[in-house]
Amino acid sequence: MKTIRLASLTFLTTLCAFGEEIPEHPWKFYDEQTQALTYTNAAGESLPYRLFLPKDYDAAKKYPLVLVLHGAGQRGDENRKQLASYAAGWIDDAVQSKHPCILLLPQCPTGKKWADADWGKGSYSFSAVPITEPMKLAKEILDQVLREKSVDLNRVYVMGVSMGGYGAWSFVTRYPEVVAAAVPVCGAGDPTMAATLKDLPIWAFHGDKDNIVPPSGSQDMVDAITKAGGTKIKLTMYPGMDHGSFLIAWRDPALVEWLFSQSKAK
Repeated sequence: MKTIRLASLTFLTTLCAFGEEIPEHPWKFYDEQTQALTYTNAAGESLPYRLFLPKDYDAAKKYPLVLVLHGAGQRGDENRKQLASYAAGWIDDAVQSKHPCILLLPQCPTGKKWADADWGKGSYSFSAVPITEPMKLAKEILDQVLREKSVDLNRVYVMGVSMGGYGAWSFVTRYPEVVAAAVPVCGAGDPTMAATLKDLPIWAFHGDKDNIVPPSGSQDMVDAITKAGGTKIKLTMYPGMDHGSFLIAWRDPALVEWLFSQSKAK
């Protein structure tokens, strides 16, 4: 297991290939560059989502795609709140100029979850938690985008924070063959499913003072995957940080470089 404990949050201002930490833009910046769409399946089930395509999107090219699962505070049906900077931040011009990608941001309805687990307990039993409707619909939306847009199927990624961190662990456990890498932030999963994930590149993040989702939620998964023989798993545990780790992780240029370097083709 690779556990990274940061001595100081000033680490995040370290220069990287495309500059300093990723800046936060006004909400309008993310809104104007994404399409507000609603998916409805044959059964009449629906879910709002936002889709970002690179500015010079060319159907003749293949682009990586990042599925972003937001936290509990961004639930709703107005198709707006999931454009929080921690979710939509990689629309930033500096990121896109070096790593043009598609971003898919579904919105979970109020009162529902990506994974129906108790956030305060950390790890949970995957087999005891059936797939939720929002997770099922998010997968259907992803499948549709993969069919209709020019996506590099070897470079499909999932990132989720808090409630979405649970969602990211759940998604890769259910669909490990779909993704090339995952970034679960302050979430948790089922350590008994570690063998399913041992070959998947995963970079987890958590604050060691998190009082909403126990730090053990990430630590248990990383330890179990390492024990199962996984060598592509690592954890950044922010010292002294509470549940706000998701406000920090997405800004890290090193994360961007790491994620977009992952490919199933390697």
